[in-house]
Amino acid sequence: MKRYFAFILSGCVAANATALSLQDALDMAMANNSKIKAEKAKVDIAQSGEDEAFARFLPTVSLSAGITKINDPINIDLGRIQQPLGDIAGAAAYSKAYIEAYNKASDGYKQAYEGAYAKTGSEAQAKAYAENALKEKLGTSSPETFAQQTAEQYGSAATKNINDADFNMKVQDDWFFNARLTVVWPIFTGLKIYSAYDAAKENVNARKAEFEMAQNTVLMDVATKYFTLRLCEELVGMRETTKKDLEEHLNRSKKLEEGGQISKTERLRAEVALAEAENAYEDALRDQSLARMALASLLHTDTSLTATTPVESPEGIRSMDEFKALAIEKHPGLRQLRVERKRNQNAIRAARADYFPTIALFGYKELYTKDLTILEPEWAIGAKMQWDIFKGGDTRAKVSSAKAMDRSLGSLEEETIDNLKLLVEKRWREMEHAKGRLASLVKTRELAVEALRSQNKAYEAGLATGLEVVDAELALSRLQVADIKAHYDAVIAWLGLLEAAGEVSTAGTVLVSKQLVVEKPVEASASSATGEPAATEPQAATEAPVATESAQPVEQNLETENK
Repeated sequence: MKRYFAFILSGCVAANATALSLQDALDMAMANNSKIKAEKAKVDIAQSGEDEAFARFLPTVSLSAGITKINDPINIDLGRIQQPLGDIAGAAAYSKAYIEAYNKASDGYKQAYEGAYAKTGSEAQAKAYAENALKEKLGTSSPETFAQQTAEQYGSAATKNINDADFNMKVQDDWFFNARLTVVWPIFTGLKIYSAYDAAKENVNARKAEFEMAQNTVLMDVATKYFTLRLCEELVGMRETTKKDLEEHLNRSKKLEEGGQISKTERLRAEVALAEAENAYEDALRDQSLARMALASLLHTDTSLTATTPVESPEGIRSMDEFKALAIEKHPGLRQLRVERKRNQNAIRAARADYFPTIALFGYKELYTKDLTILEPEWAIGAKMQWDIFKGGDTRAKVSSAKAMDRSLGSLEEETIDNLKLLVEKRWREMEHAKGRLASLVKTRELAVEALRSQNKAYEAGLATGLEVVDAELALSRLQVADIKAHYDAVIAWLGLLEAAGEVSTAGTVLVSKQLVVEKPVEASASSATGEPAATEPQAATEAPVATESAQPVEQNLETENK
């Protein structure tokens, strides 16, 4: 009763399960997987680094301001030179005033003398007249005396002005404020800026390759778990079909035992075979539940999903040589190595740039000039150069290290190419081996179907034992499992080829999703009871999982009830 209730609950879950094709699963992983999101964020970080590297081509404009308190104001005491400066100023003023006063007095004397001489014609009268006129005007009749008196007055005044002046000058207050706008523009750095920008661009490409590598790996994991789920669903259908066939066989055995046509041993053998089939069916349900949870965890979704893309060996694919060429061209890991080599070449150029000087233009403007000292200008522009002529061999060591790294990456690239070719060869052979197994199972399966039909009819006629029927049924079940397993191995090997070529994301577009038709359990049981081979044909084995795929809760319900 408990097991019956679990099967009913499983059927209810199946009705609400979300059909999911392989391409849907891959798209959900690309949108929801945490690892893919983390690698995508690294690409965004690298792109921001590229913008930062480009900004180094532009000038830097900065505004700085500050207020400062010092212990004491800064003063300059010029008292020691005050007296000498006073004497010098007095002498200079004396000389200048003497010359000007003497010239003025001489010109007045000359004019008065010439006027009087013209009137009188006597030099003595003219001289006496000129001296009287000069004395009345200047207070003295001698130009030398007047110049000396005037010069002494001016010299004394100049000396007094210097001596009375304050020669203790304040240069800086104890509190002062400054605000400055500064511009710096490197115009030559020995290609350091260009190398850093190229390295930043290659870093973006490296992070993109790393992102594609991580995405390729995650999608391979998703595709593998998807087909694992699909395989488990197929096996659940096969186990259920086998169980139903053995239930029909047990019912026939009971009727034949009641009619006295077979012994109790034959009926007990049928019961044992049915019990083993039920255990195998429950194991298949448990594996299906685990596979569904593993896929749902990668897709960050709930477990109410079912795989619709069938497990079928792919046909019409590329040749092995084409896969090798694609792997060498597009494999994300190999692309990442190549990008790292380009970045390392930029590192070589950046190391060599240390051999050259660095030249930059600069300028600044003081925005607050009140607290400037007499030694500080309000603005300035200029250029400066720095050239590290000797650094103890550091630059040469950096260049040598970068060259050695380039050789190492080149060797690693060659090794990766060889490994990729070997990987493609291995995956291709695995796929061909699985296809070979499929071809060999075709006739064997036809024989098993016919053998089961013959044993069923012979058993009903009393010409075969129940053990022979059970063996035929289990033999057909094993062949069905081997067939779907060979398809699974072929698909996984093919996905491995796509992974090597970096094209796992296109797997869903290559494999065509099929909407499977749900077959009623009654029809399947009737088919088994009549001994017709239709119930054991490949199509029936493929359709069965859709009806039973939601049997995942059965195991959980049974465990809960047992507890």
